Amino acid sequence: MSRKHHVRFTKTKSKSKSKSPMEEKPPKMTERLHGQVTTKAIVYGNTAEAFGYKRYLFDFEADLNPRETDGHTHAWTVFVKPYENEDMSVYVRKVQFKLHESYENAVRTIDHPPFEVTETGWGEFEVQIRIYFVDQNEKPVTAFHYLRLFQPVFNAGAGRSVVAAEFYDELVFKDPTPMMQRALTSTSAKKERSRRFYNDFEDKKQRIVENVEQAKQEIGKEIEDLRDALRDAYKLIVQHRDEIEGGDSGPVTPNPN
Repeated sequence: MSRKHHVRFTKTKSKSKSKSPMEEKPPKMTERLHGQVTTKAIVYGNTAEAFGYKRYLFDFEADLNPRETDGHTHAWTVFVKPYENEDMSVYVRKVQFKLHESYENAVRTIDHPPFEVTETGWGEFEVQIRIYFVDQNEKPVTAFHYLRLFQPVFNAGAGRSVVAAEFYDELVFKDPTPMMQRALTSTSAKKERSRRFYNDFEDKKQRIVENVEQAKQEIGKEIEDLRDALRDAYKLIVQHRDEIEGGDSGPVTPNPN
């Protein structure tokens, strides 16, 4: 399993205890489909909605409803979703979310869709997301997402405003095992994508392509301008050189003294 571009994803290294030479065993050889590359598009991030007030009661009311004294202001959900309409659990075994240490049971493991955690809070923090695959020969990958509570805001209709921090990424499986390849290809995605995200990633991708194409054209024009400037500079150098050489070889005026 390898990753493509996306800086947020890193391979997870497993910690192993050192063994004596007598305990060392040769690594188990796993068959790989060399030359095979399969990509799965995903979206990860969070949504959040404000309560409209800060959860806090006076001390004498705390015994009646202690949960309401935590000062939380938002409800949020952090998630990993397939970009296409497909069953992600066919190739993902579980997703582990590591929340802020102030949360009880800060490491949450979800082993079935939807791969998400819903909580309440008052502050933003970084969430570690680790994705494990059905074939344990494929190393898990880790993403880091900064949970957002205030921006960017989207209109969810019916007078509701929702914060949605969503990021498109791709899991790239290079030379997967036969088992992993079967899992990756056994689920068929619908060609029609439902409007499941607040961000229009197709529009974003199109704009990125257009921006890249425009940048290529601008760079090409700048390169051509530089070539023209170099040609003009070379012509000027040749002209001055010829003038200097011509002056040195001309007739010498006698000294009247």
